Amino acid sequence: MSRVHFFKLAGVMFVACILTGCKADGLEVKLSGKDIASAIDGEEVTVDFEAEFSLFGELDEETKATLDQLLTLSEEYLVLDDVEIVKDDFTTKVLIEGSMPLTINGEEKSPWFIQISPKGEFYSVQLTTGLRYERLAKDMGDINFLLSADAYHPVKFKLRAPGAAVIAPAVEIDGTTHLYYSEVIEKKLTMNFSGGPFDNTGGGFLIKF
Repeated sequence: MSRVHFFKLAGVMFVACILTGCKADGLEVKLSGKDIASAIDGEEVTVDFEAEFSLFGELDEETKATLDQLLTLSEEYLVLDDVEIVKDDFTTKVLIEGSMPLTINGEEKSPWFIQISPKGEFYSVQLTTGLRYERLAKDMGDINFLLSADAYHPVKFKLRAPGAAVIAPAVEIDGTTHLYYSEVIEKKLTMNFSGGPFDNTGGGFLIKF
């Protein structure tokens, strides 16, 4: 097994995977109650994410050429901080670190972002697509008509918000799946949303401070 830090190739492979119909093995978003409160107040907030993708097979020259074009496209749409490629005989793992907006603005332009919306006494916090998602999908199709942008991915929220009340539907916490979860956070909480309804909508939760 080999490990390679190489931003250009990794950026290409990342775009190929997250934007061409691949599901992430895991997308982890780290955020805090302070982040959410700041975004509610209208401040510009970004939160860190880590993602892992599995690719199978070798990259031929034609595919590499297409991926080079996707890399150029990715520089217009995405914020990547660090990427690691882990190879073995059969698969290539792409491990990515980056950031995305956390905002109460429903008109956010980023292809993907974490949207906050008021819901009575609570606020919803949800992974969703932004205004540039459709444009990204079109630009990808212009490169290769077989390419398509996958809107939704399994997401794990790592939330630090002591004292906040949280409600989450169809969520896995500490290995247990809850149809309906409602608790006050002591220090931090990890919520995993994957499969089922989350193949067609972004995972999310409600929070009250």
